[in-house]
Amino acid sequence: MTRSNRRPLLAGAVAASAVLATGLLAACSAGQVAQTAGVEPAVPGVSAQTVGYPVYIRNALLEYSEPKGYRQGAKVPMALWLFNNSHDPVTLVSVTAAQGNQPVQVVLSTGSSVAPSASNAPACSVPVSPSAVPVPSGIVSSNAPSASASASGSAKPSGSASPSRSASPSGSASTSASSSPSPSASPSPSAAGSSTIKVTVPAGGCVELSRRAAQYLQVVDLPGALGNADSLAVTFGFTTAGGQTLSTGAPLSLPVAPPTSAGPRPSITE
Repeated sequence: MTRSNRRPLLAGAVAASAVLATGLLAACSAGQVAQTAGVEPAVPGVSAQTVGYPVYIRNALLEYSEPKGYRQGAKVPMALWLFNNSHDPVTLVSVTAAQGNQPVQVVLSTGSSVAPSASNAPACSVPVSPSAVPVPSGIVSSNAPSASASASGSAKPSGSASPSRSASPSGSASTSASSSPSPSASPSPSAAGSSTIKVTVPAGGCVELSRRAAQYLQVVDLPGALGNADSLAVTFGFTTAGGQTLSTGAPLSLPVAPPTSAGPRPSITE
């Protein structure tokens, strides 16, 4: 074979090698994207679903107290979101917690918001990723869509089984204004809160339970000290409008939230 015939063959081989290398690089790049596309960023709190029913708990945690954590006998407020992706309202009726082998009492307390905490606004649709849910109590973002700031349509019954606070006859506005001095549906037996837990989540809606919302859950009379690296085992129980009992199954380990800001630097003495 002459030199003039070898040159086209060599040029063709080089071109084929370049095309093959480009294809391999593209395949490797595509593989990396496919492997990392489903990775969700870490967010504080625990997310779970009730067994066999589309009721979700998102970003459940214990609010941060101080660098030393909580002392024995302290109150520990929780923060979480409840999402109901079914066609019927569901009601949170029980929250059991334990610190090690010791059970602790959980009560329902009144938060800082005067607006109802239940909403069926479009923002309450259950996101695919738990990290897309706003973290309660302003831990991460200040523009989180609070359930108490829902659209005016949330004031309608929207299939909720819980009675409205203004359930008096529409023709007696003066009577409803003077019938009860407190907007709470049930009086709390103590300053800590009510041991009767009843929070209704409307069909397709959500409820925020935190100190910035209308209501929140908190542990009272902590059996022992709780450090910021510790957690509490908590189980949530629900009932449907038809009387079906729902549960999150195994207890969830609720961690203590990280602080909202960095602590002061320790002083250096020479």
